Amino acid sequence: MKQFWLIVLAFFTLTIIGEPVCAAPKDQVSQSTQKKLSPAQKKREAAKRKAAKAKAAKKAKIEKQRAAKAKAAKKQRIKEGKPLFYVYSYDLQTGERLPATHITVQDVNARPNKKPKINKATDAKRARVSKGLPAGKYWVHAAKIGYFPADTIYFNHKEDEDSVVVALYPETRVTFTVTDSLTSRPVSANIIVRAATGQRTLQTTSDSIHATLAMLLDDRIPYYTVHATAIDYFPRVDTVRAHVPYAGVLMSPKEIKSFVLHNIYFATGKTRILPSSEAALNELYQFLTARPNQRIRIVGHTDNIGSDRSNQILSEGRCKEVRQAMIDRGITPGRIEIDGRGERDPIVPNNSDENRQMNRRVEIVLL
Repeated sequence: MKQFWLIVLAFFTLTIIGEPVCAAPKDQVSQSTQKKLSPAQKKREAAKRKAAKAKAAKKAKIEKQRAAKAKAAKKQRIKEGKPLFYVYSYDLQTGERLPATHITVQDVNARPNKKPKINKATDAKRARVSKGLPAGKYWVHAAKIGYFPADTIYFNHKEDEDSVVVALYPETRVTFTVTDSLTSRPVSANIIVRAATGQRTLQTTSDSIHATLAMLLDDRIPYYTVHATAIDYFPRVDTVRAHVPYAGVLMSPKEIKSFVLHNIYFATGKTRILPSSEAALNELYQFLTARPNQRIRIVGHTDNIGSDRSNQILSEGRCKEVRQAMIDRGITPGRIEIDGRGERDPIVPNNSDENRQMNRRVEIVLL
């Protein structure tokens, strides 16, 4: 019995000693804090709370009034047959809003010289323009400096508030030079730039003082061809890619006895000419057509990858393909000779991919 009471006493002792010290309730803390404040301080705190509550109530009232006013205005516009028409613009590449985008909205059935329904720039906050327009069918067009114009959008505006989102793609600025292949001096040349689809995108003239030209290209298009023609120079066709910021066009003077036919592409390790070589083949054909008495020799060169024999056969086969392409276009076969040189005449050492690419070439020798 004595042991039982000792165990009970020990249990209560541990319970009392081990009881955690609990934090005072929040309201008790606030009451204790209030007790420490002086009457003047309590008055100021009460005034602050009252002012904050009044400010919040005023803000809520203004928002409510604004919403009610907008709702009433919307109802009135719809009643009048002029619901709001919103146009938003953004950057297709980054997804960011594009303020200062010029928006033109015109009725589909409007006369050619009629003033557009909307003709202004998007605002800085939301990158949008808005106007109450009668329900109907409209054309929407957007343009901004440094961006390609968006495709014109056809939109059917209904008896309610509608919105149209237009996306513009940023232009890529590419600089290139037109120079003499022997002297590196600028050449005055007529330049025509075409997209991969063949559509002409730019026509300009380089001058003999400033070699560098700049053009804006769409980097969604895989490549562009640059056609350069100049007096006393052979025509030149080069390929330019929009994501490459700089390119050069080398013009070969006519007094030289040979020139490299650039932008001729073959299937890897084969003699088959790829479709991307059409522009260069057409330039060679025009050169031969303009000089009906000119005879040429097509000389093929390879790099040093592979055996001497395979490279010799490859170079001869590629020369034959270029010759046949000219014959198919109507050039007399007797005007064209071929000479496969394999890897025997490199113009630079075959010690890098770039150098080997330079050594893989088709040369035109004037006879």
